[in-house]
Amino acid sequence: MKNNVFTEVKDLLTHNLRTSGIYIAFVAIILIFTITTGGTLLSPENVTNIILQNAHILIMALGMILVIVGGHIDLSVGSVLAFASAVSAVLVIRMGMPWWVGVLAAIVVGIIVGMWQGFWVAYVGIPAFIVTLAGMLLFRGLTYLVLDNVSLSPFPHGYREVASGFL
Repeated sequence: MKNNVFTEVKDLLTHNLRTSGIYIAFVAIILIFTITTGGTLLSPENVTNIILQNAHILIMALGMILVIVGGHIDLSVGSVLAFASAVSAVLVIRMGMPWWVGVLAAIVVGIIVGMWQGFWVAYVGIPAFIVTLAGMLLFRGLTYLVLDNVSLSPFPHGYREVASGFL
């Protein structure tokens, strides 16, 4: 019976080696870093920090799920995020607008960009790979233009509170 259980576990792990390998590597990385940091990795403060520092990536990933399920790919998602963030930063820091104007502007820029790229995919029939590859280059370049190739700071307190505080 013990041998039968071992065989079933072995079959389960080797049946889909790629997926199993990812899980095994993930657990191994967590164990290694937990041991080497003396348990700090899995402390509640550290887990909260990791989630807060990667919230923008999590939000982008949720949007990408819809794109991938639809059978497409979006190569421009990072560049669009950078462009929308740059527009927001210019409005808030350089032009002195309230923080909420910057947040709304970033959302509006994201909607407009999505409609623009969606038009080329849905109505013109250009493959999403090509449209978003071009968008990646276009919006990364526009980010540099909007920022005038300069990093902007400091952000007002309200803006920082939305970005790193708890609502």
